[in-house]
Amino acid sequence: MLGEHMISMTLVWLFVIFVVCAATSLAFCGAAGRLFPKFRSGEHKPGVHRTDAPIGKQEIRSIELPLVGGPAFTLAMVIVGLGAGYLLDFKQDQWTLLFIGLGATVGFMTVGFVDDWNKVYSQEGLSERTKFAGVFLVSVTAAALYFFLLANGRESYSPYKDLPLLGTLVCTQQPANPDNPCLVTFGHVAYFGWLIFFMFWTGCIGSITSLSVDFSDGLDGLAGGLVFSAALSFGIIVTGIINPQHPGGIVLEVLALLCAASVLGYLPWNWPSSWAARRKGTAKRRSSIIMGDSGALALGGVLAMVAVFSRQELNILVVGGAFVLEGLSALIQSRLMTRFFRRHLTVLRFANTTTFVHHTEFPLPFLATPLHCHFDLLGWDRRRLVYGAWVLGACFALLGVMAGLAPLSWERYLGRVLALVLAWGIWSSGSWSKRYFVGLHPAERTRRRRLALYYGYPYKIMNINLCHLVEIIEASEDVIETPAEAEALWQRMNIYDARSMLGLYCYRAGYFPAAHAQWTRIPKANRALRPEIARLLEEVDSSIALETQETQPMRRITREEILVGNLPPADLPNPHEPVRSEEKIDDRAGTWTPRTPTRELRENDEAERQVTSPLSGEQAMVASAQNGRSTKLPYIIEPEAPHVHTSASTSRRWLARVLRFSSEK
Repeated sequence: MLGEHMISMTLVWLFVIFVVCAATSLAFCGAAGRLFPKFRSGEHKPGVHRTDAPIGKQEIRSIELPLVGGPAFTLAMVIVGLGAGYLLDFKQDQWTLLFIGLGATVGFMTVGFVDDWNKVYSQEGLSERTKFAGVFLVSVTAAALYFFLLANGRESYSPYKDLPLLGTLVCTQQPANPDNPCLVTFGHVAYFGWLIFFMFWTGCIGSITSLSVDFSDGLDGLAGGLVFSAALSFGIIVTGIINPQHPGGIVLEVLALLCAASVLGYLPWNWPSSWAARRKGTAKRRSSIIMGDSGALALGGVLAMVAVFSRQELNILVVGGAFVLEGLSALIQSRLMTRFFRRHLTVLRFANTTTFVHHTEFPLPFLATPLHCHFDLLGWDRRRLVYGAWVLGACFALLGVMAGLAPLSWERYLGRVLALVLAWGIWSSGSWSKRYFVGLHPAERTRRRRLALYYGYPYKIMNINLCHLVEIIEASEDVIETPAEAEALWQRMNIYDARSMLGLYCYRAGYFPAAHAQWTRIPKANRALRPEIARLLEEVDSSIALETQETQPMRRITREEILVGNLPPADLPNPHEPVRSEEKIDDRAGTWTPRTPTRELRENDEAERQVTSPLSGEQAMVASAQNGRSTKLPYIIEPEAPHVHTSASTSRRWLARVLRFSSEK
């Protein structure tokens, strides 16, 4: 009865510690945002919107928030953690373990804070190698202290002691019970072997975990929600070792709960929203501070320390499956595949050109990395994207609990297999969604169908579409001329070829602003690899400019404001997002409307409206150079006018055009 009472009181005190830490973190984060509102990053990553671009009278808008969340909730963790040690009456070894855990957390936070400080005052953060070296050094130091100061650190355990080659280096004599750890003593090879291996292995786990959390901190609330579920998962797993035989179990439980509670107090100040920098008026940003590298590295570091000291470091691959996907996507695509393809890959399509082939033309698995940037580029609502990531992280956390606490071996392996299947499904969704195709909408009808842009697969299974409709353009299927063009529909391609096709069909149909909007969505580096599209784009620009001069006086062109800060890929000019309706209306001219030919000009129009062959040369010319004016445009630009038009005014306007055409002839 006394033991049950003590366990109940311990659980109550753990709950109190969790609540106090969450409240303290909430207060500290709010106070830090008010006290240091100007501690904002000044780093500029490669992109289109730069502060050193010509500004003139353009408005400059910053999207950076104060980088104060990390130091604030780390301070809350340390203060409440020390109070928890006194409240739970820790013994000497428990205090030692608590100091190692909290000290490692502060060390990780310090590395990140130096990076944030350089971003604020030097406009450039630490290099990747320097940051990796910093977190690796902190992890190795924590491992060395754990080895020398605590008896549990000098015990090699499964599965390392059971490996054929490594086992002989880290374990002098195998125990009678294979489940028991192997004690290493000074003077034996296993002592130094286990010391070197444990320090190296802890350094790798601590640095990879902390950097993976840092990679995931790209959207408001994303990293915080993922860390919360992972920390709670480890808190549940560690409850299995809270007993007198494992006095360090209660300390690890406190560390896991401190991590979860500190994030819970931080999230109200960094709550996700649908806000995007380039979308004005769509949503209000609910976040007021961000954790910065100091917070991301601290959270990842404390998770790694709890996993290593509880001997669940392999299970962190399941519990932190979302972090694993974020880190692997950045490592494999950006650091390995892109560099390998740059040196050894030849894109045969562009083999005969001297133009630089951008890496977005390579067969990479994602549109951008880390993984959340891929779905952000696809135009997913950011709030729903973060909520979906939270659910995914919770699923990985539950599977991690299953793999860590299940009594039977087959149950633990089942949890790991399910986590692997889930990770494979998320990873393969990149190749599924990165390819686009041009199709018809709606696909089921036989008449009056318009061309549309999709991504995914052009299939339907059990009445479930495997594709997503991105946008519908003005041109109908009537602009398709040859069987080859008809066969090109529903064929998967990259976004740049799809935009090229859509722009060409809009060009044929005479919707020049729509064609202009499609082609300008293609970045210059990719457009340079398609010279015919670049030439047609120049022609469309000239045609629109000439028609503007004929129909109405010049207007002052409004420039888009320059955005400042570390912009996600989706906040830069994004070829994947749908073309908005206002982009299809020329800013200088008004609405682009079809011309209805009069009876006298119908015969001439038949000759003038010769169908343009795809990406051809002279036949694609629409604007005539005679007298420096366009005389063969099938569409005209009308000035802005009231919504109600009388038929008489329309007739007079067309009559004036007819008389002018007759005089020119």
